Amino acid sequence: MAIEPTLIATMDCSDLERSIDAYLDGEFDARERAETDQHLEGCPRCRVLADERKTMRDALRAKLREAMAAPAPAGKAPDALRKRIAEALARRRRPLWRRALSPIPISTVAACAAGAMVVLLTHSGDPALVEDAVKSHHRGLPLEVMASVAGDGPILAWLSDKLDFKPVPPHFRTDGMRALGGRLTHVREWPAAYIRYALPKGQAGLFIVNDPKGRFDASGREVRLGQQIIRLGTARGYNVAVWRDHEIVYSLVSDLDEAALYELVRTSQTAPR
Repeated sequence: MAIEPTLIATMDCSDLERSIDAYLDGEFDARERAETDQHLEGCPRCRVLADERKTMRDALRAKLREAMAAPAPAGKAPDALRKRIAEALARRRRPLWRRALSPIPISTVAACAAGAMVVLLTHSGDPALVEDAVKSHHRGLPLEVMASVAGDGPILAWLSDKLDFKPVPPHFRTDGMRALGGRLTHVREWPAAYIRYALPKGQAGLFIVNDPKGRFDASGREVRLGQQIIRLGTARGYNVAVWRDHEIVYSLVSDLDEAALYELVRTSQTAPR
């Protein structure tokens, strides 16, 4: 299937370095492969990295096949172990991206209208911050840590160990919303935690940035929600909601309708866990 050039987001070297193994394992879909191939064509440094990693992996596979062949002392892995590994790989590679949306229920729009939503002036902050979050979410790179049956605990523990701040997400109270997994990323020059959520109708990506100096200043229409100000923006067909809780800035990117996205933010809270 042909990939529209306008839909291929720009991949940087750090993103490729973090996802090179998934690329070589064939875990990328057609769009992700096209984006990676495009980057490799124009980046000699990353081509060398990809070639070296492929050579190393091929050599490792050859040694493993030699060690695990029937005549070898190591023999063959037990059937039960092989089954568990195959099932784990199948779960990890199951497609996560669903874009099919049903019409937004009238109740959602009514709840949005009933809330204390006051539209202020359009804020002329940095539009590149919203654009960067959207590109990163649209890229859909493989998640580095997955949620457990019990919830997002493994995601938060893993991200906290990698960042110099504790990335505490809001308490989204929408029925059917659940965390899928997370990864490390950047929004412009800011290190960020990224958590992907499955919604009853669509998906959402949450970026969490630590900004103690108040430099993160995204653009968008300002909407007052009680004492909170939310900035609503649009880029590449996605709607984005940006808001601050003290030093932490949240950017929620989704293919939801703006009214549904606002309702999602309205029903959330950022109380400590």
